[in-house]
Amino acid sequence: MLAGCSPFFAIRAGYEEAKILSRRQSIARLVEDPRTPAQRRAKLQLVLDVRNFAADSLGLAAEESYTTFSQLDSDTLALVLSAARKDSFEPYTWWFPIVGRVPYRGFFSESSARRAVEDLEKKGYDAYVRPTSAFSTLGWFNDPLVSPLLRYDSVTLANTVIHEIFHNTLYLANQAIFNESLAQFVGARGAIEYFCSVRVVPDRCRVAEAAWQDELLFGAFLTELIADLEALYAR
Repeated sequence: MLAGCSPFFAIRAGYEEAKILSRRQSIARLVEDPRTPAQRRAKLQLVLDVRNFAADSLGLAAEESYTTFSQLDSDTLALVLSAARKDSFEPYTWWFPIVGRVPYRGFFSESSARRAVEDLEKKGYDAYVRPTSAFSTLGWFNDPLVSPLLRYDSVTLANTVIHEIFHNTLYLANQAIFNESLAQFVGARGAIEYFCSVRVVPDRCRVAEAAWQDELLFGAFLTELIADLEALYAR
């Protein structure tokens, strides 16, 4: 356990999560507050509507997730590190309690993430760091909407809320690729259902459908690319 998830990492993660939870404000109250800017109020109301749709129509375990809002000090919630061998699609994995082995790790400071990248590159891995604006505590806490998500357009915001709530409903240990792929599918298709059949906003319906087609097209491209590279690596 200590080899895969250091006590310092667990303490830092707990500290950051506690900060996020301590800043929670009721979204319903913010929507009703006349001091809330109109654009922000509209997105906050959308989050409430989408999480209710996820719970009532999709049957997801929303609980009280996305009923509160937390304003962060940064425009990025966390940084996510992934790595793989230079000559194969074998991912580097980390072990954590509950979720098991996953091919990524979160960081709350850029310097820590960069040090981890350097360590992995010394071991012969390609490493990649990206920002993230959302994550799920898998139902252990009532996850709030965090301020970086408000930068998203309405379709992406709806997709993300459904995606993260889905993780509350189903998450299999040691099956990170399956978990993320299924959540991606449910989020994208859920956004289409919401804007095309429930709320019915034609412009957003078209955007949601186009985004899903882009996902399929890009996925097909990557599948072919990976097949070509695996054949090359095998030689």
